[in-house]
Amino acid sequence: MKKENRIKKNHEIASIVNLKTKVASKNFVIYYQKNTNLKVRIAFSVSKKLGHAYERNKAKRVARNIFRKYLKIEENLNLVIIIKPCSKGEKFEMLEKEADFLINLIIKKVRR
Repeated sequence: MKKENRIKKNHEIASIVNLKTKVASKNFVIYYQKNTNLKVRIAFSVSKKLGHAYERNKAKRVARNIFRKYLKIEENLNLVIIIKPCSKGEKFEMLEKEADFLINLIIKKVRR
């Protein structure tokens, strides 16, 4: 993921989470906020409850791969994606469908 599409600063992530505008499913919680940039920016978070570092890194790699296609949507959003521990054993296709549903839900809410 390119630098312009990442959120790395702790205070930026905290400000998005503190707004408490979120959508959730079995495997993901996505906090979102409209931004003034012309790009979608994403941050990923994984709890230590998911497992060892290599398991958390794999979960983030899978999530980055799933959410990469949403970088080109026309909405200007900041997203903080929290990956739940129960996503560890799920199939890629299931996670992809769930992410698609959540992103479409966010787009509907933002356009209102």
